[in-house]
Amino acid sequence: MGITVKDFMSTPVTTATGEDSVLEIRTLMQEKGIHAIPVISYTNDTLKVEETIQGIISATDMNKEVSEDAAVKDVMNTSSVHVVHIDSSAQAAANMILKHKVHHIVVMDEGEIKGMLSSLDFVRLVAEKVLD
Repeated sequence: MGITVKDFMSTPVTTATGEDSVLEIRTLMQEKGIHAIPVISYTNDTLKVEETIQGIISATDMNKEVSEDAAVKDVMNTSSVHVVHIDSSAQAAANMILKHKVHHIVVMDEGEIKGMLSSLDFVRLVAEKVLD
């Protein structure tokens, strides 16, 4: 079998909530060297807690003129959140990035966020595995 998403996705995933401030998330991204964070909300059922992706916030979103006191929910992108299954092929994930013209996609398995894939992860994949 070929290369799958789980073979080169970035982990662990840092998440945010809509109530977090832009300043908090900007600082977190700088500290961790990441460029996008899924924004989630929690549903607390008596049997388990489930997370739902509400949007994604990227460095580009925060580079717009926005107050650092603004809430993430006011800045996040809700229309360009794309999800791929952890066992999907690298080719399918690459095609998703190209088709939707995005730089980050969320990797999920059984309703849980397991990783993130960025265009940089694909460059790393080519440099480390394909060009050997």
